[in-house]
Amino acid sequence: MSARRTGIVCLAWSTLAALGIAALGACTTAPADSRIGVNAPDSAQFPPVADLLIHRCGSLDCHGNRQRNLIIWGCEGQRLDPADAPGCRAQGGKNTNDAEYAATFRSLVGLEPAVMSSVVSGKGADPELLTFVRKARGTEEHKGGQLFVAGDSQDDCVTTWLGGHTDTNACTSALAGTP
Repeated sequence: MSARRTGIVCLAWSTLAALGIAALGACTTAPADSRIGVNAPDSAQFPPVADLLIHRCGSLDCHGNRQRNLIIWGCEGQRLDPADAPGCRAQGGKNTNDAEYAATFRSLVGLEPAVMSSVVSGKGADPELLTFVRKARGTEEHKGGQLFVAGDSQDDCVTTWLGGHTDTNACTSALAGTP
């Protein structure tokens, strides 16, 4: 709400109060330096999930691109350190490092902090509240098309992490079974 509109609303509330009419409302705005917190899944359980996301979604023409709202950092795409060329150790490069896992984690949980908090608080019961899950499942338009099927190993890797108990076997299986 604009400052002018906030002022008009506050004036209306003040006028009602002066007339003795009870009104519910607040006439304050959040401080400019306030931050929204997020109840996020455990970052320590994130690397196997990140490895899947890096492999499936982190190429330079997708979410490995700095222009995207979700940026995935890692050895198969965008690197935090420009000196680290794309390519994992098996291709002669360096594997994804802790700073890249942390940057991908922040990017993902920061997309929809309130929704992420709700899903995590519910132990992952409603993962499709999150846009990134809907897009991966193909229930919302996604340039990359459908990547996961609800209940497959890729989906289980992500949704168990959201629920607080990452199924690392599902993550490993998902990586082994994807091109």
